[in-house]
Amino acid sequence: MKLNGLLSHLHISITTEDDPIITGITSHSKKVKPGYLFFAISGVQADGHQYIQEAFENGAAAIIGEYDEDIGPGHYFYAKDTKRLLSLAASYFYDEPYKKHKMTGITGTNGKTTTSFLLQHILVSHGTSAALFGTVYHYINGNKVKSTHTTPDPVTLQQMLSESNDDAVVMEVSSHGLEQKRIEGITYDQAIFLNLTHDHLDYHGTMESYYLCKAKLFSYLKNKGTAIICSEGHYGKRLTEELNSKNDLQVWTYGKQKTDSFYIEDVGKNSFNLVHETLQVTVPLPLPGEYNALNTTAAIAAALDYGIPIKSSVEHLKSFEGIPGRFEEITLHNGTEVIVDYAHTPDGVSQVLEAASKKAGNRPLYHVFGFRGNRDLTKRSEMISISSEYTTKTILTVDDLNGVDRDQLIQETQEAIPKGSLRPDIIPDRTEAIFFALEEAPENSVVIITGKGPEKYKETYTHPSDSDLKTVELFQSMNKPTLI
Repeated sequence: MKLNGLLSHLHISITTEDDPIITGITSHSKKVKPGYLFFAISGVQADGHQYIQEAFENGAAAIIGEYDEDIGPGHYFYAKDTKRLLSLAASYFYDEPYKKHKMTGITGTNGKTTTSFLLQHILVSHGTSAALFGTVYHYINGNKVKSTHTTPDPVTLQQMLSESNDDAVVMEVSSHGLEQKRIEGITYDQAIFLNLTHDHLDYHGTMESYYLCKAKLFSYLKNKGTAIICSEGHYGKRLTEELNSKNDLQVWTYGKQKTDSFYIEDVGKNSFNLVHETLQVTVPLPLPGEYNALNTTAAIAAALDYGIPIKSSVEHLKSFEGIPGRFEEITLHNGTEVIVDYAHTPDGVSQVLEAASKKAGNRPLYHVFGFRGNRDLTKRSEMISISSEYTTKTILTVDDLNGVDRDQLIQETQEAIPKGSLRPDIIPDRTEAIFFALEEAPENSVVIITGKGPEKYKETYTHPSDSDLKTVELFQSMNKPTLI
């Protein structure tokens, strides 16, 4: 690809006489190779303009930055909003690969991973090859690829879209990905809004900013594309009203109201009823809780938009095998049931604890969870209150330090405990906290561990383990029943 053609696509009017061939695109100076186009981006932690000289030294054919001045002896072009231009350039460089797929974008505070896994399972079971981009891993051409971000950086994203030969692409779209314009250069066939609850206010500042960011996904829908929106909650209703005013979109709602395009009734332990127009079906519940009935309904609605009949989706769901770190269960030798879940927001914790408490019934319910350094402090007290409301005992620990001193994070955790509430135990070492809960809980009880799900530990702990599930399995192996 020639530089001048790429500049023209980005609406940069300046051209070069030599018009070099561009061999790659990046915003990381250390990844620059001869012939690359480097984008200098002013980030939160670093300013890419400081690495322009390094990019030239590594062979950059040209650089686009936001400083309106002459820089270095090579081709430098001034432009505004290099984040957006990086994404557009990556899409153009890889020949706009979204066009060869049917594209689904899924956003929401909670449930993105569950809904994406359910939809992908239905599609694949029905004979449609489907890529999956998300938090747990990416899945392309039948192969798993390690995931470092829910929504990959734009160059990686466009490269994966280019490499994928799948008919469909199911994508989790995070608020960070939207705010950082990683999906510029993509048009979606359908977009799903699951919910919006308290999270990421350390990044977005206010719930209004958070909502406006999430709502941006629907501006990437193609003409006559389909918006699938959960009507439960203020923000879902608001988004529906805003999109209904547009004539170029098909808007479907789902929820618990008979006015919804898809509505659910009689959510039980293993199934729920789904009504769409004149059709009523009983749907197997792949994961417990009303919130998962809603996630399942979103997947069924999206599959219907793909042309898969609801009854076919229901049959396909019967073979769904679950999701790593989403209500993942293991039973100890003493009959105690342990649940590992990714829930890390007040709403997510409330939902998963409600499901766990129904599972526990009259049995004791223990809860282990913690917080992350340099993250939203405003949700911590609420999460502790929710845990105290549902559980017999709460054990607070650490999720990730993220550069914060351990003692500081524990002090912040202590300060977050609501006044007048029962004081939870605080055990900073996450593996010791889990061991304590499993040892303390009476036999045949329920212990739920939230916050990390399938994520690997970033810290080194007392017990040799790299995840919550592995810690539970380690405890299980060390506490085998004695043979008499």
